[in-house]
Amino acid sequence: MFFAALCAPPAQARLVLDESLDLGEQRSEAQFALAIDGEPKPPSLRSAFVMPGERIDIAARDLPPGAELVLQTSGAGVLETVAAAHWRWQAPDEPGLYPLVIYNRDNMSRQRLNVFVKKPFNARQSALDGYRIGHYEPHGLRGRASSAPPAGLVQVTRANQDVAVSEHFTLGQFLCHQQPDHWPKYVLLRPRLLEKLELLHAALADAGFDLDTITVMSGYRTPWYNADIGNTTVYSQHLFGSAADIFVDANGDGRMDDLNEDGAVDTADARWLADLVEAVVAEKPSLAGGMSVYPANSRHGPFVHIDVRGVRVRW
Repeated sequence: MFFAALCAPPAQARLVLDESLDLGEQRSEAQFALAIDGEPKPPSLRSAFVMPGERIDIAARDLPPGAELVLQTSGAGVLETVAAAHWRWQAPDEPGLYPLVIYNRDNMSRQRLNVFVKKPFNARQSALDGYRIGHYEPHGLRGRASSAPPAGLVQVTRANQDVAVSEHFTLGQFLCHQQPDHWPKYVLLRPRLLEKLELLHAALADAGFDLDTITVMSGYRTPWYNADIGNTTVYSQHLFGSAADIFVDANGDGRMDDLNEDGAVDTADARWLADLVEAVVAEKPSLAGGMSVYPANSRHGPFVHIDVRGVRVRW
């Protein structure tokens, strides 16, 4: 394993090899912030998604006095120390999960970043490893990069499906509902969607709900699956990892809970949840997107569609 340690002040920066560290999950709240490629990382985010050979910058900020930070890898990829508390990591060519851990020796806290190297995908392909993908439109809607064909998809295996992508969500929660016995599977997932879901989870906690997670009824959909279920929306946000159909299920019965406490589980509970989403977006407008409330039917209870397309849309 490879470790890069940096001490304050910058002049004391040095490399350290330490076999006593491990790549375990985040064990305590780290008393420092991280920026990924210059953008502040939300504290609840646990993942990043890159293409083979892609470089990402990782910088620690708001360091406590005397902090000694160690960046630990599994030995894969190429790690470079750019400056004090600033690293650059180049992803390996092989798709998969590559954890990076920034470790503070001073108080034993750590931040783990689960970096997923995507498998390349191009317009001539209709499947990856036997998993049906279908075909994306050749250009993004109105030229937008957010709905352009993906250059790669995240490989999901039996081993990594339960890996945390954020504090309260795992990779497997966003899988498409197709080929249940086929492995590996593939998925797309936008970090901004995770941020929105985590802020909603926090808002639910503030409202008195004790939840391990928010149920994702439908996350990513392949173009093949989207067409197979009869959808004609070739630019659905689900196809780009930007959308989730969600409900709150604290009692574990597989359906929406009675959120407004009126004694019934119905569309009014979905509207209650949608109102909370509106409040979350009001606090962070960069997470604006589409939203709609859907009623129950014979197959599912009421739910709410949310996405992070960048503009407010309601239907």
